[in-house]
Amino acid sequence: MVYRFTIFMLLVLIVSPGKTQPFVIHDVLVSSQNARICDIEIDPLQKRICWQSPDDDKLWVCHLDTVSWALTVPDGKEILIDSSLASIANTANSGEWGYDRNGTYIVYNKEISRKRYIALAAETGSSWSLCTLTDAPHRMNPHASRNPADSFVAIHYISTILTNYTKYKFISNPAHEYWIHDFKDAHWANDEQILTGVLKNNHQVGLFDPANPNTPVQLTFDYAKVYSRPFIWRAPEHQDARMLFANANGEQINIFREVAPNSNNFTLYMTFTSPSSNPDYNKIGSPEPCVYDGQSYITFMASSSEYENSFVPGEIWIAKIDSLSPFFRMISDPSTGIRSDPETLATSDSLLVYYTEVDEVAGPERCYRLKKCDTGIGINLPTGNPEIAGNNHTPPAICQNPFKQRISLKNGSGNEFYMLAGMTGKTVWSGKHIERKNFSGLPAGPYILKVMCGSSAKAIRLIKE
Repeated sequence: MVYRFTIFMLLVLIVSPGKTQPFVIHDVLVSSQNARICDIEIDPLQKRICWQSPDDDKLWVCHLDTVSWALTVPDGKEILIDSSLASIANTANSGEWGYDRNGTYIVYNKEISRKRYIALAAETGSSWSLCTLTDAPHRMNPHASRNPADSFVAIHYISTILTNYTKYKFISNPAHEYWIHDFKDAHWANDEQILTGVLKNNHQVGLFDPANPNTPVQLTFDYAKVYSRPFIWRAPEHQDARMLFANANGEQINIFREVAPNSNNFTLYMTFTSPSSNPDYNKIGSPEPCVYDGQSYITFMASSSEYENSFVPGEIWIAKIDSLSPFFRMISDPSTGIRSDPETLATSDSLLVYYTEVDEVAGPERCYRLKKCDTGIGINLPTGNPEIAGNNHTPPAICQNPFKQRISLKNGSGNEFYMLAGMTGKTVWSGKHIERKNFSGLPAGPYILKVMCGSSAKAIRLIKE
């Protein structure tokens, strides 16, 4: 074989934690204990949230204290925006922020005479002007574009009559409605007025540009996967190249990088599955990208369900998107609890994550408390260990190298997280319990296996025969 000269060589790279302080989970309550704050969305520009009250279906805004980063009003009811929203029990979505050159907006679901409409609240100084788009009934779940440099904000939503098609309009011409055929689960890019979504006919990720409203461009071609939650953003760590991720079958995040600027040609960059040590938490829910201090991250919940409204226990995590040096960190406290919908907030010196804690036994009605987690990511802050706080652990050793079907280990604890990559850095597999994985279909050749546990990381050169 062409690799014989390296068969008995083992290259081991140890990443030492040095003097870095271990990461300590700091998960605190920032609302009142009996709050009922549903589905928050964070305004990163004005450091505030919007949310919907589940008992009376009202839309609220509440600022965050810029010292403690808790709510300035503990129950969240600082500013009432509108009443008579469509029930969040039916829509599973409250208000969403939007931006353009003219200002800030909230789009939401309004209900009039048992019909659902799209409504828009526009901020004008210290007040809000309200508008319900009554020309188009049976519309719901609006999301607004979020680029402050856009001339006019755009809104996408779904039609609930027959088709469930994604539709959109611009607030500069609200009477004119457009639709996107066979396109669902749409999300605006943060810095471009383009949409990623899932193509209904094959469950692959597509991209739609309202400036060139033709058929969506298909971006992924792995037909064994059913994709959901596709997001696109520009990654400063890759010279602002466009990056894309989507949730595959609810249990694996596949991340892609654009080959050439604006080519719409994406190749797989890295993948990961749930890093939780709880075997029941093998699903990934509510994934969203964020960029902080020039680096891309993904926040998500690890749970037994990929759906945030399933009301099952889960954990809140953050992942650094780097095929060569990733980390996966649980940031919620280790107690069992119903957690969902993580949202990031970048402050001047750190990256914070907020999430909803659901308490079903506090009384006759559910409590929806708001909690805040430190991530250990910030300007001049130590990043700490890759996962939860714990003692240093010696990574396991490889028993057989080269290997044919399985990678055998010794001295493993079961808590290790593995990433197997080709020599180009492209991840071919990631997850826990690599010893259970059959790699018989993996092409022969050299690979790098990265083993992460506690504050230690170890890279091993392997040969697949």
